[in-house]
Amino acid sequence: MGKKRDKKVQPEENADALRTWRYIYNPDGDAADLLAYPSALVEGRIAGKYLLSTEKLPDTLVVQGVKKQGILAGADVRVDRKLAEKNGVEVATRPRSGRGGAKLAETVSLGELLTSSSKKFNAEDVEVDEPAVLLYTSGTTGRPKGVMLSHNNFHAECDLVDHVFPMYPEDRVVGVLPLFHVLAMADNLIPMANYGCSLSIIPQYSPMELLRNIEQVQATVLIAIPTMYVHLLHVARTGKATIPKSLRECISGGAPLPMKVIEEFEKVFQTHIAEGYGLTESTSAVCLNASGEGYKPGSIGVPDSLVDMRIFDVDDRELSPGEVGEIVIKAEVITKGYYNAPEATAEAMRNGWFHTGDMGYKDEEGYIYITDRKKDIIIRGGFNISPREVEEVIYSFGKVKDVAVIGVPDKSKREAVKAFVVLEEGESSTAREIIDQCKGHLSPYKVPKFVEFRDALPKSATGKVLRKELKEGYRDERLIEKDR
Repeated sequence: MGKKRDKKVQPEENADALRTWRYIYNPDGDAADLLAYPSALVEGRIAGKYLLSTEKLPDTLVVQGVKKQGILAGADVRVDRKLAEKNGVEVATRPRSGRGGAKLAETVSLGELLTSSSKKFNAEDVEVDEPAVLLYTSGTTGRPKGVMLSHNNFHAECDLVDHVFPMYPEDRVVGVLPLFHVLAMADNLIPMANYGCSLSIIPQYSPMELLRNIEQVQATVLIAIPTMYVHLLHVARTGKATIPKSLRECISGGAPLPMKVIEEFEKVFQTHIAEGYGLTESTSAVCLNASGEGYKPGSIGVPDSLVDMRIFDVDDRELSPGEVGEIVIKAEVITKGYYNAPEATAEAMRNGWFHTGDMGYKDEEGYIYITDRKKDIIIRGGFNISPREVEEVIYSFGKVKDVAVIGVPDKSKREAVKAFVVLEEGESSTAREIIDQCKGHLSPYKVPKFVEFRDALPKSATGKVLRKELKEGYRDERLIEKDR
Protein backbone atom coordinates (compact mmCIF):
# COMPACT_ATOMS: atom_id res chain seq x y z
CA MET A 1 0.00 0.00 0.00
CA GLY A 2 1.30 3.47 -0.75
CA LYS A 3 2.07 6.24 1.70
CA LYS A 4 -0.86 8.37 2.95
CA ARG A 5 -0.41 11.94 4.09
CA ASP A 6 -2.96 14.55 5.18
CA LYS A 7 -1.97 17.98 4.07
CA LYS A 8 -3.56 21.42 4.18
CA VAL A 9 -3.62 22.76 0.65
CA GLN A 10 -4.07 26.48 -0.02
CA PRO A 11 -7.06 26.83 -2.36
CA GLU A 12 -7.47 29.30 -5.19
CA GLU A 13 -8.09 32.94 -4.28
CA ASN A 14 -11.62 33.91 -3.23
CA ALA A 15 -12.33 30.42 -1.87
CA ASP A 16 -14.35 30.45 1.33
CA ALA A 17 -12.12 28.24 3.42
CA LEU A 18 -9.12 25.97 3.46
CA ARG A 19 -9.78 22.45 2.22
CA THR A 20 -8.19 19.31 3.57
CA TRP A 21 -6.78 17.02 0.93
CA ARG A 22 -5.50 13.51 1.40
CA TYR A 23 -2.39 12.61 -0.60
CA ILE A 24 -1.64 8.98 -1.55
CA TYR A 25 1.71 8.24 -3.14
CA ASN A 26 2.36 4.83 -4.66
CA PRO A 27 5.57 5.00 -6.75
CA ASP A 28 6.12 1.26 -7.24
CA GLY A 29 2.70 0.03 -8.25
CA ASP A 30 1.52 -2.02 -11.18
CA ALA A 31 -1.07 -1.50 -13.91
CA ALA A 32 -3.87 -2.94 -11.76
CA ASP A 33 -3.24 -0.29 -9.08
CA LEU A 34 -4.20 2.46 -11.53
CA LEU A 35 -7.73 1.06 -11.56
CA ALA A 36 -7.82 -0.46 -8.07
CA TYR A 37 -6.84 2.59 -6.03
CA PRO A 38 -9.62 4.92 -7.26
CA SER A 39 -12.16 2.10 -6.97
CA ALA A 40 -11.05 1.28 -3.43
CA LEU A 41 -11.28 4.95 -2.45
CA VAL A 42 -14.83 5.30 -3.72
CA GLU A 43 -15.89 2.02 -2.13
CA GLY A 44 -14.38 3.16 1.19
CA ARG A 45 -11.77 0.41 1.40
CA ILE A 46 -8.97 2.96 1.82
CA ALA A 47 -9.95 5.18 4.71
CA GLY A 48 -6.98 5.27 7.06
CA LYS A 49 -7.69 7.31 10.19
CA TYR A 50 -11.14 8.23 8.83
CA LEU A 51 -12.42 4.64 9.03
CA LEU A 52 -13.89 4.99 12.55
CA SER A 53 -14.25 8.76 12.47
CA THR A 54 -17.36 10.83 11.96
CA GLU A 55 -15.26 13.32 10.00
CA LYS A 56 -16.09 13.50 6.32
CA LEU A 57 -13.63 11.81 3.99
CA PRO A 58 -11.49 14.50 2.32
CA ASP A 59 -10.83 14.87 -1.37
CA THR A 60 -7.94 12.63 -2.35
CA LEU A 61 -5.04 13.14 -4.71
CA VAL A 62 -3.49 9.88 -5.88
CA VAL A 63 -0.07 9.90 -7.54
CA GLN A 64 0.99 6.52 -8.86
CA GLY A 65 3.90 5.06 -10.72
CA VAL A 66 4.24 1.71 -12.46
CA LYS A 67 7.27 -0.55 -12.59
CA LYS A 68 6.38 -2.24 -15.89
CA GLN A 69 4.62 -1.24 -19.08
CA GLY A 70 0.95 -2.12 -19.10
CA ILE A 71 -2.45 -1.92 -20.75
CA LEU A 72 -5.59 -0.46 -19.16
CA ALA A 73 -8.57 -2.10 -20.86
CA GLY A 74 -12.31 -1.54 -20.71
CA ALA A 75 -14.63 -4.35 -19.72
CA ASP A 76 -15.51 -5.14 -23.36
CA VAL A 77 -11.97 -4.93 -24.72
CA ARG A 78 -10.33 -8.23 -25.59
CA VAL A 79 -6.61 -8.46 -24.87
CA ASP A 80 -4.35 -11.36 -25.76
CA ARG A 81 -3.07 -11.93 -22.23
CA LYS A 82 -0.66 -14.72 -23.18
CA LEU A 83 1.01 -12.46 -25.74
CA ALA A 84 1.07 -9.59 -23.24
CA GLU A 85 2.67 -11.81 -20.59
CA LYS A 86 5.21 -13.06 -23.11
CA ASN A 87 6.26 -9.46 -23.81
CA GLY A 88 6.32 -8.42 -20.17
CA VAL A 89 3.17 -6.29 -20.40
CA GLU A 90 0.73 -6.17 -17.49
CA VAL A 91 -3.00 -6.07 -18.25
CA ALA A 92 -5.61 -4.46 -15.99
CA THR A 93 -9.31 -4.61 -16.87
CA ARG A 94 -11.87 -2.19 -15.54
CA PRO A 95 -14.77 -4.06 -13.87
CA ARG A 96 -18.12 -4.04 -15.66
CA SER A 97 -19.98 -3.11 -12.47
CA GLY A 98 -19.35 -1.30 -9.21
CA ARG A 99 -19.71 2.25 -7.99
CA GLY A 100 -16.13 3.35 -8.43
CA GLY A 101 -13.34 3.30 -10.93
CA ALA A 102 -10.70 5.40 -12.61
CA LYS A 103 -12.19 8.06 -14.84
CA LEU A 104 -10.83 11.07 -16.67
CA ALA A 105 -11.43 14.28 -14.76
CA GLU A 106 -14.56 16.25 -15.68
CA THR A 107 -15.99 13.43 -17.81
CA VAL A 108 -19.34 11.67 -17.56
CA SER A 109 -19.73 7.94 -18.10
CA LEU A 110 -22.36 6.59 -20.47
CA GLY A 111 -24.15 4.97 -17.54
CA GLU A 112 -24.36 8.26 -15.68
CA LEU A 113 -25.56 10.01 -18.81
CA LEU A 114 -28.32 7.45 -19.42
CA THR A 115 -29.61 7.49 -15.84
CA SER A 116 -29.57 11.26 -15.44
CA SER A 117 -30.84 12.33 -18.86
CA SER A 118 -34.42 13.04 -19.89
CA LYS A 119 -36.19 10.61 -22.19
CA LYS A 120 -37.56 13.54 -24.16
CA PHE A 121 -35.63 14.71 -27.20
CA ASN A 122 -36.04 18.07 -28.85
CA ALA A 123 -34.08 18.78 -32.02
CA GLU A 124 -32.31 22.12 -32.10
CA ASP A 125 -32.57 24.41 -35.10
CA VAL A 126 -29.13 25.04 -36.60
CA GLU A 127 -27.69 26.85 -39.56
CA VAL A 128 -26.80 24.27 -42.21
CA ASP A 129 -23.35 25.79 -42.72
CA GLU A 130 -22.47 25.69 -39.02
CA PRO A 131 -19.82 23.10 -38.05
CA ALA A 132 -21.39 19.77 -37.10
CA VAL A 133 -18.19 17.96 -36.15
CA LEU A 134 -14.48 18.61 -35.90
CA LEU A 135 -12.51 15.69 -37.35
CA TYR A 136 -8.73 15.56 -37.42
CA THR A 137 -6.67 14.39 -40.38
CA SER A 138 -4.46 11.34 -39.89
CA GLY A 139 -1.24 13.37 -40.00
CA THR A 140 0.67 10.86 -42.14
CA THR A 141 3.09 13.51 -43.44
CA GLY A 142 2.78 16.24 -40.79
CA ARG A 143 0.71 17.47 -37.87
CA PRO A 144 -2.98 16.51 -37.87
CA LYS A 145 -5.34 19.38 -38.75
CA GLY A 146 -8.86 19.88 -37.41
CA VAL A 147 -11.33 19.78 -40.30
CA MET A 148 -14.62 21.63 -39.77
CA LEU A 149 -17.46 19.71 -41.43
CA SER A 150 -20.90 21.29 -41.54
CA HIS A 151 -24.40 19.82 -41.46
CA ASN A 152 -24.68 20.67 -45.14
CA ASN A 153 -21.45 18.77 -45.89
CA PHE A 154 -22.97 15.57 -44.50
CA HIS A 155 -26.28 16.14 -46.31
CA ALA A 156 -24.37 16.59 -49.58
CA GLU A 157 -22.36 13.42 -48.91
CA CYS A 158 -25.59 11.41 -48.49
CA ASP A 159 -26.74 12.69 -51.89
CA LEU A 160 -23.38 11.72 -53.37
CA VAL A 161 -23.49 8.21 -51.87
CA ASP A 162 -26.92 7.75 -53.40
CA HIS A 163 -25.42 8.61 -56.81
CA VAL A 164 -22.25 6.51 -56.80
CA PHE A 165 -23.21 3.61 -54.53
CA PRO A 166 -26.94 3.40 -53.74
CA MET A 167 -27.97 1.68 -50.51
CA TYR A 168 -31.30 -0.07 -49.94
CA PRO A 169 -33.37 -0.71 -46.80
CA GLU A 170 -32.73 -4.45 -47.14
CA ASP A 171 -28.94 -3.97 -47.07
CA ARG A 172 -27.06 -5.20 -44.00
CA VAL A 173 -23.88 -3.21 -43.62
CA VAL A 174 -20.97 -4.09 -41.34
CA GLY A 175 -19.67 -1.21 -39.21
CA VAL A 176 -16.08 -2.21 -38.49
CA LEU A 177 -14.34 1.16 -38.79
CA PRO A 178 -13.95 3.54 -35.83
CA LEU A 179 -16.72 6.13 -35.95
CA PHE A 180 -14.27 8.97 -35.33
CA HIS A 181 -12.96 8.42 -38.88
CA VAL A 182 -14.67 10.27 -41.71
CA LEU A 183 -15.16 7.12 -43.83
CA ALA A 184 -17.12 5.41 -41.06
CA MET A 185 -19.08 8.50 -40.06
CA ALA A 186 -19.93 9.97 -43.47
CA ASP A 187 -20.24 6.83 -45.61
CA ASN A 188 -21.33 4.28 -43.04
CA LEU A 189 -23.18 5.59 -39.99
CA ILE A 190 -25.03 8.63 -41.39
CA PRO A 191 -26.07 7.13 -44.79
CA MET A 192 -27.32 3.98 -43.03
CA ALA A 193 -29.63 6.08 -40.86
CA ASN A 194 -30.60 8.22 -43.85
CA TYR A 195 -31.59 5.31 -46.10
CA GLY A 196 -32.89 2.91 -43.46
CA CYS A 197 -30.30 0.14 -43.83
CA SER A 198 -29.30 -2.25 -41.06
CA LEU A 199 -25.91 -1.51 -39.49
CA SER A 200 -24.08 -4.19 -37.53
CA ILE A 201 -21.39 -2.52 -35.44
CA ILE A 202 -18.33 -4.49 -34.34
CA PRO A 203 -17.10 -3.06 -31.00
CA GLN A 204 -13.52 -4.28 -31.42
CA TYR A 205 -11.93 -5.37 -34.67
CA SER A 206 -10.25 -8.68 -35.27
CA PRO A 207 -10.29 -10.61 -38.58
CA MET A 208 -12.09 -13.60 -37.02
CA GLU A 209 -14.66 -11.36 -35.33
CA LEU A 210 -15.31 -9.58 -38.63
CA LEU A 211 -15.79 -12.88 -40.48
CA ARG A 212 -18.14 -14.16 -37.78
CA ASN A 213 -20.17 -10.96 -37.94
CA ILE A 214 -20.50 -11.08 -41.74
CA GLU A 215 -21.63 -14.71 -41.55
CA GLN A 216 -24.00 -14.17 -38.63
CA VAL A 217 -25.92 -11.21 -40.07
CA GLN A 218 -25.46 -12.28 -43.70
CA ALA A 219 -23.98 -8.88 -44.46
CA THR A 220 -24.37 -7.52 -47.97
CA VAL A 221 -22.00 -4.55 -47.80
CA LEU A 222 -18.56 -4.19 -46.23
CA ILE A 223 -16.83 -0.81 -45.96
CA ALA A 224 -13.27 -1.29 -44.74
CA ILE A 225 -9.66 -0.19 -45.13
CA PRO A 226 -6.93 -2.04 -47.06
CA THR A 227 -5.28 -3.67 -44.03
CA MET A 228 -8.57 -5.31 -43.10
CA TYR A 229 -8.93 -6.89 -46.54
CA VAL A 230 -5.35 -8.16 -46.24
CA HIS A 231 -6.16 -9.65 -42.82
CA LEU A 232 -9.31 -11.37 -44.11
CA LEU A 233 -7.35 -12.89 -46.98
CA HIS A 234 -4.73 -14.18 -44.54
CA VAL A 235 -7.45 -15.91 -42.48
CA ALA A 236 -8.97 -17.34 -45.67
CA ARG A 237 -5.62 -18.82 -46.70
CA THR A 238 -5.30 -20.67 -43.38
CA GLY A 239 -8.66 -22.42 -43.94
CA LYS A 240 -9.61 -21.93 -40.28
CA ALA A 241 -12.87 -20.11 -40.94
CA THR A 242 -15.94 -20.35 -43.12
CA ILE A 243 -15.78 -17.79 -45.90
CA PRO A 244 -19.12 -15.93 -46.13
CA LYS A 245 -20.53 -15.43 -49.62
CA SER A 246 -23.31 -12.94 -48.82
CA LEU A 247 -21.41 -9.74 -49.68
CA ARG A 248 -22.78 -8.09 -52.82
CA GLU A 249 -20.23 -5.27 -52.72
CA CYS A 250 -17.16 -4.18 -50.76
CA ILE A 251 -15.77 -0.66 -50.52
CA SER A 252 -12.12 0.03 -49.78
CA GLY A 253 -10.96 3.48 -48.74
CA GLY A 254 -8.48 5.37 -46.60
CA ALA A 255 -5.39 4.21 -48.52
CA PRO A 256 -4.52 2.51 -51.83
CA LEU A 257 -5.34 -1.19 -52.09
CA PRO A 258 -2.78 -3.26 -54.06
CA MET A 259 -4.17 -4.89 -57.20
CA LYS A 260 -2.89 -8.26 -56.02
CA VAL A 261 -5.17 -8.06 -52.97
CA ILE A 262 -8.21 -6.92 -54.98
CA GLU A 263 -7.95 -9.79 -57.43
CA GLU A 264 -7.44 -12.49 -54.80
CA PHE A 265 -10.15 -11.16 -52.46
CA GLU A 266 -12.77 -11.02 -55.21
CA LYS A 267 -11.97 -14.61 -56.17
CA VAL A 268 -12.01 -16.02 -52.62
CA PHE A 269 -15.07 -14.14 -51.35
CA GLN A 270 -16.96 -14.18 -54.67
CA THR A 271 -17.71 -10.47 -54.49
CA HIS A 272 -16.50 -7.18 -55.91
CA ILE A 273 -14.31 -4.49 -54.37
CA ALA A 274 -14.75 -0.88 -55.41
CA GLU A 275 -11.93 1.51 -54.53
CA GLY A 276 -13.19 4.83 -53.27
CA TYR A 277 -11.38 8.12 -53.04
CA GLY A 278 -12.00 10.90 -50.58
CA LEU A 279 -10.51 12.90 -47.75
CA THR A 280 -11.58 14.21 -44.37
CA GLU A 281 -11.81 17.62 -46.06
CA SER A 282 -14.26 16.25 -48.65
CA THR A 283 -16.53 14.54 -46.09
CA SER A 284 -15.11 11.22 -47.31
CA ALA A 285 -15.81 9.71 -50.75
CA VAL A 286 -16.11 11.90 -53.85
CA CYS A 287 -15.72 9.19 -56.49
CA LEU A 288 -15.73 5.42 -56.76
CA ASN A 289 -14.19 2.96 -59.17
CA ALA A 290 -17.16 0.62 -59.11
CA SER A 291 -16.72 -2.97 -60.21
CA GLY A 292 -18.43 -4.15 -63.33
CA GLU A 293 -18.30 -3.18 -66.97
CA GLY A 294 -16.79 0.28 -66.39
CA TYR A 295 -14.19 -0.85 -63.85
CA LYS A 296 -10.59 0.19 -64.58
CA PRO A 297 -7.86 -1.44 -62.45
CA GLY A 298 -5.74 1.09 -60.53
CA SER A 299 -8.17 3.99 -61.02
CA ILE A 300 -10.30 5.73 -58.39
CA GLY A 301 -13.04 6.10 -60.99
CA VAL A 302 -14.87 9.00 -62.60
CA PRO A 303 -16.02 11.92 -60.41
CA ASP A 304 -19.74 12.01 -59.72
CA SER A 305 -21.84 14.69 -61.41
CA LEU A 306 -22.12 16.46 -58.03
CA VAL A 307 -18.33 16.84 -57.88
CA ASP A 308 -15.90 18.78 -60.06
CA MET A 309 -12.41 17.23 -59.95
CA ARG A 310 -9.53 18.45 -62.09
CA ILE A 311 -5.77 18.15 -62.41
CA PHE A 312 -3.79 21.38 -61.91
CA ASP A 313 -0.12 22.24 -62.36
CA VAL A 314 1.90 24.28 -59.82
CA ASP A 315 0.43 27.50 -61.26
CA ASP A 316 -3.16 26.22 -60.88
CA ARG A 317 -3.63 25.69 -64.62
CA GLU A 318 -5.65 22.67 -65.74
CA LEU A 319 -3.61 19.90 -67.33
CA SER A 320 -4.46 17.71 -70.32
CA PRO A 321 -5.30 13.98 -70.05
CA GLY A 322 -2.25 11.91 -69.14
CA GLU A 323 -0.36 14.77 -67.51
CA VAL A 324 0.42 14.35 -63.81
CA GLY A 325 -0.48 17.19 -61.46
CA GLU A 326 -2.33 17.92 -58.22
CA ILE A 327 -5.93 16.77 -57.82
CA VAL A 328 -8.26 19.66 -56.93
CA ILE A 329 -11.96 19.51 -56.00
CA LYS A 330 -14.95 21.83 -55.96
CA ALA A 331 -18.22 20.53 -54.43
CA GLU A 332 -20.77 20.96 -51.64
CA VAL A 333 -18.98 18.27 -49.63
CA ILE A 334 -15.80 20.35 -49.24
CA THR A 335 -15.00 21.77 -45.81
CA LYS A 336 -14.90 25.52 -45.15
CA GLY A 337 -11.45 25.13 -43.63
CA TYR A 338 -9.24 24.01 -40.78
CA TYR A 339 -9.94 24.90 -37.16
CA ASN A 340 -7.70 27.69 -35.84
CA ALA A 341 -5.39 27.31 -38.85
CA PRO A 342 -5.98 30.23 -41.27
CA GLU A 343 -2.65 29.75 -43.07
CA ALA A 344 -3.28 26.06 -43.74
CA THR A 345 -6.82 26.91 -44.89
CA ALA A 346 -5.56 29.59 -47.28
CA GLU A 347 -2.94 27.21 -48.69
CA ALA A 348 -5.48 24.45 -49.37
CA MET A 349 -8.43 26.61 -50.51
CA ARG A 350 -7.19 28.62 -53.47
CA ASN A 351 -9.40 30.29 -56.07
CA GLY A 352 -12.44 28.30 -54.99
CA TRP A 353 -10.69 24.93 -55.35
CA PHE A 354 -9.61 22.57 -52.60
CA HIS A 355 -6.06 21.39 -53.26
CA THR A 356 -5.87 17.79 -52.03
CA GLY A 357 -2.10 17.33 -51.96
CA ASP A 358 -2.59 14.14 -54.00
CA MET A 359 -0.85 13.76 -57.34
CA GLY A 360 -2.56 12.07 -60.25
CA TYR A 361 -3.85 12.27 -63.82
CA LYS A 362 -6.98 11.77 -65.92
CA ASP A 363 -7.23 9.49 -68.89
CA GLU A 364 -9.16 10.29 -72.07
CA GLU A 365 -12.39 8.88 -70.58
CA GLY A 366 -12.17 10.99 -67.43
CA TYR A 367 -11.00 8.24 -65.08
CA ILE A 368 -8.63 9.55 -62.41
CA TYR A 369 -5.50 7.76 -61.27
CA ILE A 370 -3.57 8.66 -58.11
CA THR A 371 0.17 8.47 -58.42
CA ASP A 372 1.08 9.66 -54.90
CA ARG A 373 0.87 12.25 -52.18
CA LYS A 374 2.49 15.52 -53.22
CA LYS A 375 4.65 15.52 -50.08
CA ASP A 376 5.67 11.88 -50.63
CA ILE A 377 7.11 12.33 -54.14
CA ILE A 378 10.81 11.47 -54.28
CA ILE A 379 12.95 13.64 -56.54
CA ARG A 380 16.24 12.16 -57.75
CA GLY A 381 18.36 13.70 -60.47
CA GLY A 382 15.48 15.90 -61.55
CA PHE A 383 13.12 12.91 -61.97
CA ASN A 384 9.94 12.45 -59.93
CA ILE A 385 9.56 9.00 -58.36
CA SER A 386 6.20 7.74 -57.13
CA PRO A 387 6.57 5.67 -53.93
CA ARG A 388 3.33 3.87 -54.77
CA GLU A 389 4.74 2.61 -58.09
CA VAL A 390 7.78 1.15 -56.33
CA GLU A 391 5.61 -0.32 -53.57
CA GLU A 392 3.36 -2.09 -56.09
CA VAL A 393 6.40 -3.81 -57.64
CA ILE A 394 7.78 -4.94 -54.27
CA TYR A 395 4.33 -6.03 -53.10
CA SER A 396 3.98 -8.31 -56.12
CA PHE A 397 6.96 -10.27 -54.76
CA GLY A 398 5.29 -13.31 -53.16
CA LYS A 399 7.15 -13.12 -49.85
CA VAL A 400 6.12 -9.54 -49.00
CA LYS A 401 3.29 -8.81 -46.56
CA ASP A 402 3.64 -5.02 -46.38
CA VAL A 403 5.88 -2.29 -47.77
CA ALA A 404 6.44 1.45 -47.60
CA VAL A 405 8.82 3.56 -49.68
CA ILE A 406 10.23 6.98 -48.75
CA GLY A 407 13.00 9.31 -49.87
CA VAL A 408 16.16 9.51 -47.76
CA PRO A 409 19.47 11.37 -48.27
CA ASP A 410 22.38 9.29 -49.56
CA LYS A 411 26.09 9.98 -48.93
CA SER A 412 26.07 12.74 -51.54
CA LYS A 413 23.01 14.32 -49.83
CA ARG A 414 20.85 13.52 -52.86
CA GLU A 415 17.43 11.96 -52.33
CA ALA A 416 17.46 8.18 -52.73
CA VAL A 417 14.75 5.52 -52.59
CA LYS A 418 14.47 3.45 -49.42
CA ALA A 419 12.04 0.55 -48.96
CA PHE A 420 10.78 -0.70 -45.61
CA VAL A 421 9.65 -4.29 -46.05
CA VAL A 422 7.57 -6.62 -43.85
CA LEU A 423 7.79 -10.26 -44.90
CA GLU A 424 5.08 -12.88 -44.65
CA GLU A 425 5.36 -15.08 -41.58
CA GLY A 426 7.95 -17.81 -42.06
CA GLU A 427 9.51 -16.17 -45.14
CA SER A 428 13.06 -14.87 -45.48
CA SER A 429 14.69 -12.56 -48.00
CA THR A 430 17.61 -10.18 -48.50
CA ALA A 431 17.98 -6.59 -49.61
CA ARG A 432 19.68 -7.82 -52.79
CA GLU A 433 16.70 -10.05 -53.62
CA ILE A 434 14.26 -7.12 -53.22
CA ILE A 435 16.46 -4.81 -55.30
CA ASP A 436 16.83 -7.40 -58.07
CA GLN A 437 13.03 -7.79 -58.13
CA CYS A 438 12.70 -4.05 -58.71
CA LYS A 439 15.39 -3.93 -61.40
CA GLY A 440 13.30 -6.21 -63.56
CA HIS A 441 10.28 -3.89 -63.49
CA LEU A 442 11.47 -0.31 -62.85
CA SER A 443 13.71 2.29 -64.45
CA PRO A 444 17.17 2.35 -62.82
CA TYR A 445 16.59 5.66 -60.98
CA LYS A 446 13.43 4.26 -59.32
CA VAL A 447 15.11 1.15 -57.90
CA PRO A 448 15.57 1.30 -54.09
CA LYS A 449 19.10 2.03 -52.96
CA PHE A 450 18.34 0.94 -49.41
CA VAL A 451 16.12 -1.83 -48.02
CA GLU A 452 15.24 -2.27 -44.35
CA PHE A 453 13.28 -5.23 -43.02
CA ARG A 454 10.83 -4.65 -40.17
CA ASP A 455 8.37 -6.70 -38.15
CA ALA A 456 5.64 -4.10 -38.75
CA LEU A 457 5.11 -0.61 -40.19
CA PRO A 458 3.88 2.33 -38.11
CA LYS A 459 0.23 2.95 -38.99
CA SER A 460 -2.62 5.19 -37.96
CA ALA A 461 -5.81 3.88 -36.38
CA THR A 462 -7.28 3.54 -39.86
CA GLY A 463 -4.38 1.66 -41.41
CA LYS A 464 -2.49 4.45 -43.16
CA VAL A 465 1.29 4.09 -43.09
CA LEU A 466 2.79 6.93 -41.03
CA ARG A 467 5.69 7.71 -43.34
CA LYS A 468 6.91 10.55 -41.15
CA GLU A 469 7.73 7.99 -38.43
CA LEU A 470 9.95 6.09 -40.86
CA LYS A 471 12.20 9.10 -41.42
CA GLU A 472 15.46 9.21 -39.49
CA GLY A 473 15.38 11.60 -36.56
CA TYR A 474 11.59 11.47 -36.22
CA ARG A 475 10.38 12.62 -32.82
CA ASP A 476 6.83 12.16 -31.59
CA GLU A 477 5.71 15.68 -30.64
CA ARG A 478 3.06 14.24 -28.31
CA LEU A 479 5.77 13.04 -25.91
CA ILE A 480 6.77 15.19 -22.94
CA GLU A 481 10.46 14.83 -22.21
CA LYS A 482 11.77 15.21 -18.70
CA ASP A 483 14.05 18.21 -18.17
CA ARG A 484 17.59 17.19 -17.39
